[in-house]
Amino acid sequence: MNDSIEKMTLREKLSEADRLMRELIDHLDNGFIPKTRNLSRKLQEAGSDPESLTDMTVRQQAAEIIDDNRFSERLYEKIGALLVAIDGDVNRIQEGN
Repeated sequence: MNDSIEKMTLREKLSEADRLMRELIDHLDNGFIPKTRNLSRKLQEAGSDPESLTDMTVRQQAAEIIDDNRFSERLYEKIGALLVAIDGDVNRIQEGN
């Protein structure tokens, strides 16, 4: 991705960073956070009756949360790379290069 970032204009970098931020926010709000809350709620409810929640259910939901977390991390890394590139572009503009 770094090669493709270097080929982008500042405007393109800003647009892509904005798009990725929106995607990350949507992913967290509509995927990751609800899944973690759902698992937490199920675990709390099963606290008094551990037999009501199978290991397979917990493992499956935990695996989904881990996958969602990996997706979040990849988006975060892409955003970080774009922001570093944007910072470099802005610094070059300020220096007159």
